[in-house]
Amino acid sequence: MSNGAARPSTPMRAITSTLSTRSAPAVPPATQTYEPLVKGVLRHRLLYNILAPSLLYSWALANVWSNWSQGGFAHLGLWGSLVDCISPLTLTQAAFIWLLGVVPALVVRNRFLTATSTPASSPSKMLSAALTKRSTTYALATYLVSGVSLVAMHMLLANFYEPTPSGHPRFSLFVKSRKHPFYVNGRVLYMLFSQITLAFTYLLRTVLLDRFAVRWTQIPAESDAPEKYPFRLARVVTTLITIGLFVGLSTIGYTVLFGLVRSIALPLVYALPYASQFIRPFTAHFLRGPWTITLLVRNWSLVWRTFFVGVTTAACWEFAESPLDETVTVAQATADPALTLVSGITSTDGFFKQFAYAELNHFASEDSPAAGARRSALFADQKYNPNLWTCLCRESLLTLGKDYQLFLRKGEAAPAAAAAPAPPKPATPLPAKATQLIRAPILKGSPTSPLRAALDTLASDGPLSTAVATTADDAASHIPELFRSVMHASPSAERAVEAVQKSEERVVGLLEETRGRWQEGLGAVVKSRAPQPVLALAGDVGHWWTRERVNRKVEMSLPNRRLDALVISVLCHLVCASLTEDRYGVVQRDIPKILEALLSFLSAIEEYQAEVNKLHVPLTEEDIQQLPVKELAQKERLATEVARAGEVLGEVGDAVKSGVGQIARTFGDKLAAFKFPPRIAQKLQGYVDYA
Repeated sequence: MSNGAARPSTPMRAITSTLSTRSAPAVPPATQTYEPLVKGVLRHRLLYNILAPSLLYSWALANVWSNWSQGGFAHLGLWGSLVDCISPLTLTQAAFIWLLGVVPALVVRNRFLTATSTPASSPSKMLSAALTKRSTTYALATYLVSGVSLVAMHMLLANFYEPTPSGHPRFSLFVKSRKHPFYVNGRVLYMLFSQITLAFTYLLRTVLLDRFAVRWTQIPAESDAPEKYPFRLARVVTTLITIGLFVGLSTIGYTVLFGLVRSIALPLVYALPYASQFIRPFTAHFLRGPWTITLLVRNWSLVWRTFFVGVTTAACWEFAESPLDETVTVAQATADPALTLVSGITSTDGFFKQFAYAELNHFASEDSPAAGARRSALFADQKYNPNLWTCLCRESLLTLGKDYQLFLRKGEAAPAAAAAPAPPKPATPLPAKATQLIRAPILKGSPTSPLRAALDTLASDGPLSTAVATTADDAASHIPELFRSVMHASPSAERAVEAVQKSEERVVGLLEETRGRWQEGLGAVVKSRAPQPVLALAGDVGHWWTRERVNRKVEMSLPNRRLDALVISVLCHLVCASLTEDRYGVVQRDIPKILEALLSFLSAIEEYQAEVNKLHVPLTEEDIQQLPVKELAQKERLATEVARAGEVLGEVGDAVKSGVGQIARTFGDKLAAFKFPPRIAQKLQGYVDYA
């Protein structure tokens, strides 16, 4: 047989195998699966539930102002009013009201919206915390520009709509005077500064109410049905009443302030040496006018106009806020709802995390065969590493653990980690002692002269130079390497630096001492001159401004209580469902640590609740009759704060009690198969006995 016949016709190759080890992928992040879906829903709500109704509201405002400026329905008639509603000028005015009033406030709120409230226990601390945020600066600039733009547009349109001499509003920048052409129109100043004052007061209201934080209202015990009509009639009427009262108080305060500036502050400014020369060509006519009270009566229509412009402006800002705590349902539209929701709870943004847990709570508590099948698929999932249940349980316990640690610290920030001690420096071996050279001649020679010996001593390698160099090297060896380049600097520089530092400290201390003396002196003058009712009112206002509220302290300890309640509800519902729907028992291994985490949180809440309850002792009828009215009011206010603090603690405590009780009723005696710490077992036994 030839060699060619023995050779195979096709080359041999190894058989491919599909049994090679492949690592399972991790659960995709929320930025890829969940957050884009929620943003799409919110974008749709913004367009159809907020922007469109606000545009309709702006058109209604433009019609009201246009009809009022032209004499109302009695002057225009039915047909004239209908034509005016769709006139180009009215539509243009509506567009400007929407662009200048609603859109800026909506943009700045959505830009700086946060899911966590500001940690502050008093109005003064709330304002101090707000002043450190960028959102406060941007909001103030937005309100100022929006308010001034709206009032400028109103004055321009008023000059156009009201041209008759009897009803002309006279909104021109300067007073029409041939002798004094640069006198500023006081009516224009009053309108402009009223909007500036309104911007500051509205910002203060926004800060004190913490309007840049979402007010979560959906809790597991309530209905999960979202509010479909955020601009419904009841909300509109309530908002208009609130804004009317707020703008009314703001207008009254601003009118009083404007009168004081015109009557007291402006004459004092004119008394200054050089200030009157600069402002006299523009404001001299203000000093020659009638009394402020008489001027107020004569210009009462201007005050009413200012009030209605303020209501229009504040209502635009108020309706720009949307109820963003409504639940969002996006997982049902995806191929794997469980994966979408588990991925959503891993979001680093608390806003999306809240939405994900709210939808996951409905997923875990729904009672239907389809829902049971979806939960069984979640428990049995092995396509991801870690699997869906492990990822869900770990993320939920981490969320509860962070809030539990914050609760134990009573809302205080975590202490800074101690710096690691520097490693000890290795011991430097002592250098070997150098062998000294013998400078004396080895061979006995003729004795040298005294002059030759002196020259050898002073030479560069002589004994004197060697001793000086050795001493300098020994001194430099004790100086760090970083400072060896400046070790020859003059010590006077160090003394100068110390003197400058001491001078700075002395100046700062002197300024603090001077400010304290001025405050004490001014306070003494005010107390000696001001009437007693005014001092009492100022004291009450100052006490209200700085007093720490008990319920606010508790809220600082539980800033994410609505999210914690949702997390607890999700875990407890899934644990109860695992008894019949978990075919492989993946949930049972995590039941002990889940119950331990929940009951530890509950114990801390009960301890804090007992501590808060000690702050208020219920009053007897005898105490109510004997206590002064002021002290009795303080006791009642404290009782109200303690009750509100109990409600805050109860949001998480009631969720834990309900969830653990549900687990105890579901598992019953089967819980004896798990091992718990003695403290947790004793607390859990009460739920089992009750069940």
